[in-house]
Amino acid sequence: MEGLLGSGGMGKVYLASDAKLPGKRWAVKETMADTADYERIENEARMLTRLRHPSLPQVADFFPPDAEGRVFLVMEYIEGMNLCDYAERVGGYPAVPFILDLALRICEVLEYLHGQSPPIVFRDLKPGNVMIGPDGTVRLIDFGIARSASPDKNADTVKLGTIGFAAPEQYEGKSDPASDQYALGALLLYLGTGGRFSEWTAEAQRALRPDLPPPLIPAIRKMLSYRREDRYPNLSEVKKRLRPAPIESEHLSSAKSGGGTLTIAVLGTFAGCGTTHTAIAAAHTLAKEGGRTAVVELGSRFGAFERLSGEWIGEPLKGKTSFTVQGVDYWPAAKRETLAGILGRGYRHVVLDLGLCREERDFEEFQRADFAWIVGSGSEWRSGDLTAFAHRESLRFRPKWTYLLPYALPETVREMRGRLGHKKVFSLPPLPDPFGGGAESKEAFEPMLGALYTRAERRSLLKRKPR
Repeated sequence: MEGLLGSGGMGKVYLASDAKLPGKRWAVKETMADTADYERIENEARMLTRLRHPSLPQVADFFPPDAEGRVFLVMEYIEGMNLCDYAERVGGYPAVPFILDLALRICEVLEYLHGQSPPIVFRDLKPGNVMIGPDGTVRLIDFGIARSASPDKNADTVKLGTIGFAAPEQYEGKSDPASDQYALGALLLYLGTGGRFSEWTAEAQRALRPDLPPPLIPAIRKMLSYRREDRYPNLSEVKKRLRPAPIESEHLSSAKSGGGTLTIAVLGTFAGCGTTHTAIAAAHTLAKEGGRTAVVELGSRFGAFERLSGEWIGEPLKGKTSFTVQGVDYWPAAKRETLAGILGRGYRHVVLDLGLCREERDFEEFQRADFAWIVGSGSEWRSGDLTAFAHRESLRFRPKWTYLLPYALPETVREMRGRLGHKKVFSLPPLPDPFGGGAESKEAFEPMLGALYTRAERRSLLKRKPR
């Protein structure tokens, strides 16, 4: 044993090293049990052994009661910090996208448990039992009081749960999947009030942070209904209330109706991966399709656009805020505060070159864009940058994100799709002339831009070639 990880009413959890596998560590849960509890604990071990879900720890072994009545459960060791510690680390107020994504992930794992036959009720969902991994993964831990819900069993053998997060019926010795829904509502209220409240009261409502999405507040209140029948019928309904609406900005809506600006944001996972080259090539490709187009170097410190101005107009900018190359307006080192003014100039398309996007405010523009591209590499020695980015940002991931791998082979693209668990991964062929915007560029960007429409008619901007 390496040390004590934690202790509570159900026993203690130790960290242990594997004697046969150097570097492998396990969490060993010790529970002192009365003879009457042996059957329950053994059933718990069997239940956990057959569960398979990425948000649940894998159980490796179970040791029956010893002479002193101690039973041991050997489980996968989960690295990271619990949600309580995570919230404290960020000042008590995690970002709203984090809260929403976390809630959806918890819904998914609870749905998995409730979908077992018979359904498994977790019964002790609370910040201390939610682990946030270094790579952004979310895991539920401590199944010490989970049980299978038998429809012909009217009451649990014991009243279990954590005060403040347990559903009212649990204090009467009863629980079902609706009890886990209540606990999720309590968890969201806890995060929405800076850790001050987990039960719905007038004071808790006044303490809600002002940046919560309006639909979330009535959802939390309904989940925290005292009567089970007043809550949502299932977690699928909860997910509908929590899932962010498809991100379709005002620019996208107005552009589809014939006006407005469509934005494409491009960021890179390492210096020199081709972010600026990709942004320029995309801008000139779009310009060929008609409509004023701009490419904006947002907050860049590298001065790539200013160097380009010297090559194309033959002299430094001398205080000018923009210059034009073959019909595309270039905005070097634009500040975020001036972006609204650029978007208001009547451009049909604006491509944002975010570089490595180190500023959180720049990442907001990436999230807000109509098309969000991440440029990485499929080469063995650089592919880790892309997977590290995906893991790091997994909690605020959006389905519209697209990963681009310059020069990648088809098998590399397939492998990366598997590693990222995401279909929108594409190879980008060499584009020796990013300013041309010709047929070669058009074909290269078709998989990423095929959803765009022209003003004239609702047709694909970049048509597929006749076969």
